[in-house]
Amino acid sequence: MKVSADTFSFTPAPDNPGLSLTGKPVERIYGPLQTTLTLIEDGDQRFCILTTHVFTHLYRYSNVLRPAIAAVLNILPSHVLCFSSHNHCAPLAFNPAHKLAGTSQLHGDQLLSTDDLTPAGQTLLDLACRTASKLPAGLRNATIRSARGHERRISYNRKYHRADGSTCMLREEDRLLLGADFNGDVDDDAFVIGFFDDEEHPISLFASFCAHPATAYNPEYPVFFGEFPQVACDDLSAAYNHVPVGFLQGCCGEINAKGTNGFKPPDQSVTDATRFGHLLGETFIHAAGRQFVRSTRHDAAMALCNIHLPFAGVPPLAELDAQIADIKAFITRCEKNDPDTNICQSQNFPSHMTPKYRATLMKNLLNWAQWARGFHETGRIDLAPKGADLEIAVVRLGDVAIVGLPCEPFDAIGRQIKRASPCPITIPCGYMNDDYIGYIPDSGNNGDLDYQSAYYRYTTCMLPYAQPAGDLLAEQAIQLLRSML
Repeated sequence: MKVSADTFSFTPAPDNPGLSLTGKPVERIYGPLQTTLTLIEDGDQRFCILTTHVFTHLYRYSNVLRPAIAAVLNILPSHVLCFSSHNHCAPLAFNPAHKLAGTSQLHGDQLLSTDDLTPAGQTLLDLACRTASKLPAGLRNATIRSARGHERRISYNRKYHRADGSTCMLREEDRLLLGADFNGDVDDDAFVIGFFDDEEHPISLFASFCAHPATAYNPEYPVFFGEFPQVACDDLSAAYNHVPVGFLQGCCGEINAKGTNGFKPPDQSVTDATRFGHLLGETFIHAAGRQFVRSTRHDAAMALCNIHLPFAGVPPLAELDAQIADIKAFITRCEKNDPDTNICQSQNFPSHMTPKYRATLMKNLLNWAQWARGFHETGRIDLAPKGADLEIAVVRLGDVAIVGLPCEPFDAIGRQIKRASPCPITIPCGYMNDDYIGYIPDSGNNGDLDYQSAYYRYTTCMLPYAQPAGDLLAEQAIQLLRSML
């Protein structure tokens, strides 16, 4: 097999929209954001993996980006895979009007025009195509190495189970009450994949970890920053002659980064995220330096498959009416600036968040409940959505497998894949290509009403998942892995 890779960076303009429901402009910019393209060739097969710290996956940005890169490389668009680190401190690539978590939904082959790109989206598109055009000339024979380290200092499980059986998101202020070093049940695997040429010089690397990079994120005061994954990749790159390093975000639906406060000044939050990045980079470097294992084979393959995740149906009318009444009362209290508005419908809001912003978030849940109620009111239960369709990808690089899922998968889904995989090293990843459905819980977390378990309530196009929910993703991925050996 042959490999070629390159990394580019750009600094977004402050007027580019960031990740904020309030529409507030970006407060500060902390350096450029990076994107890495890796071209892999084995025989007559070529495919390209793009990894980026720009926020791309909540929009159908891949329907513009992937075909453009494919045209440059003369390969199929399906052979271009885009992975986002899910950096919350990043510019949006599309106009916020096209956000898919709201009242609109884009399906199938519908493409957005480049006229809908933000300046950051256009810059990323242009630089990605320019970088891709250089990759074929740089292809070199490559052997594969892999390493697995463990990092438990920077992440925690953010799903909290109350004594009454209900669940909620464990905010940072709650986590600190359990002890400053509390992390709970987390996936601490830190993977490194290395490509080396015939003279044993490094060509490029992939690194992977499982935790939401949101330490520097404040939803009401957005900033631009590469967060801890980019810092860690920079450190790993520097340890290997500054070769390109692509980051693959693990299945972190319920795994958060520590320090996700949102009430610290930006400089302090960015300092915390930078420190976490150096800790993770240290783990990557240590693992690669001590445990880099040469693959027993040095070939590559890629496979795709479609999967349907069924919905459980429209909830009962009485249940929806109770939700609507509860949410409306909560919003009324928020509008009166009542400080006692932290909890509603299993949503757990941090104390520093303004009541106005809490109300903004809960209006999404109100819209969903009223939308779902409409199927009862109009007698159209049989016309309600039946499920979500996804395309998953498996890339095998010698003894290493990368499983790409176009969603925010719970960690338990990734663990199922790793346990049953026939490959020595398997790296399950989320945030690939077109993540229009957000969080997908595994069967054990399905049915709860906390934010990540019931993310469908932040849409007006989805319903609760039928069991076994995201376990179906794991089952399909495992079958695909076994078929590729």
